[in-house]
Parts: sequence; C-alpha cells; structure tokens
Amino acid sequence: MDSAGRFAGRLAVVTGGASGIGAAVARELAAGGARVVIADLDLARAQSLAAELGGEARRVDVCERDQVVALFAGLPGAPDVLVTSAGGAPRSAALDTDEATFARTLQLNTGGFWRCAQEAARRAVAAGQPLAIVHVASSLHRGPAPGLAHFAAAKAASVTLVRCLAQELAPQRIRVNAVIPGPVETPMTTPVWDAAPGLRESLGARIPLGRIGTPADVARAVAWLASDEAEWVTGALLPVDGGLEVAA
Repeated sequence: MDSAGRFAGRLAVVTGGASGIGAAVARELAAGGARVVIADLDLARAQSLAAELGGEARRVDVCERDQVVALFAGLPGAPDVLVTSAGGAPRSAALDTDEATFARTLQLNTGGFWRCAQEAARRAVAAGQPLAIVHVASSLHRGPAPGLAHFAAAKAASVTLVRCLAQELAPQRIRVNAVIPGPVETPMTTPVWDAAPGLRESLGARIPLGRIGTPADVARAVAWLASDEAEWVTGALLPVDGGLEVAA
C-alpha cells in the first residue's frame, strides 16, 4: 500500500499529541491521509499543530474520566486509530517521592492509557468497526530507573495492560500494541540531558546503532502498527531503541 494514503478516510486520536513523540505521530498519521484529533493539556500548542495538519485540537486531561468521555463522545464517529502518547513524570528519588506524585504518575501513564483505550474500544464495538490502539510505553519499564522508579512502575503496568487488552479485545477486531522507545530527544528529555554534561554522549555510546533516537523514529513505528500492514499483529511490544534492549 502507498504509505501516502494508508490512513485515507480514517479518524485518528493522538493523546499527548501537541509535542515530542505525540506530535511526530500526529504528523505521520496526517501524512498518511488520516484526519487527526490532537488531545493535549496544552491547547494552544495542539491548536497550532492541528492548523498545520488540517486536524482538530481538544484540551484533555487523560487523568479525568469525564474529559476522556467528552473527547470521544465529541468525535464525528468511532475512531479508527488511537495512539496514547500522553505521559511523563517529574524526577524524584524513591525515598523522596510523595503520595501525590506517585498517584498522579500512575493516573497519567497507566490510567490515562486505560481510560482512552476503554472509551475508544467501546465506541468501536458499538459501531461494529475495527480499531488499532498503539500505546507509547518506555524502555524504563524494565528498570532499573534511578530517580524515576514511580514512572518505571507506571509504564510496566501499562505494558501489562497492552497485552491483556490485546487478548481480550481481539474478537472485536481491536488490535492493541505498544512501542517501547529508548532514549529519544524530546522537550521532556532535552533539559535533563543538558543539565548533565556528557550524559547525552554516554547514552548514545551505549546504543548499538550509534545515536539517540528522534520522535520521527518512533512515529514511523507507531504508524506501521496502526496500519493495515500490521493487521495480524496484536499484543506486540516493539522496541524502538537503536538496539539498546539487545545490548543490555
């Protein structure tokens, strides 16, 4: 299939789509012909990207069930593609992480995926149409993750959810997969690496393919999993890490 039209006529929702990996995914899906709805807390940035892509923007906190329900209820139909890229966490040593930070991290990275996948799947089932869900996880789900134990735990839970949902929803023609990015240069990681001289270079040196990843690297993998080219793929955890996993 011509990649320029592989999502023609399809409706795609990308959470966390205003920047970083999510924005790259939105661009990739739009380039394939999808009508993209960018859901993000940063409405101004989401609107700017939506205008560029000819899509739509919605302000959504995926930690809030009512906002997630409103997002999907307001669509012109059931989505064909859902990409859950909303996530993140502040750095915090394990002994210093408070209850609010731990709870919010789980709510965002695991609960956000769960709520969006559930609402999208309900609408796909009601419409009798297939759905491709792709979750953006993290290589940190394998641990260890100094300063990010709460984030690693949340991403590990989300990876388990991917596999459980893939098995349970397959009879409804709903595919659920995940990409597992390694170190990727994004607005979230750049300040951390800039603050630690030599960290970016040391990370790149550990990667067999010789460089840190870009959001576009991940977006291309997401688009493949969301496309008909992967119609017999579900429950997959696809590393997009330049070979970091096999080098560990």
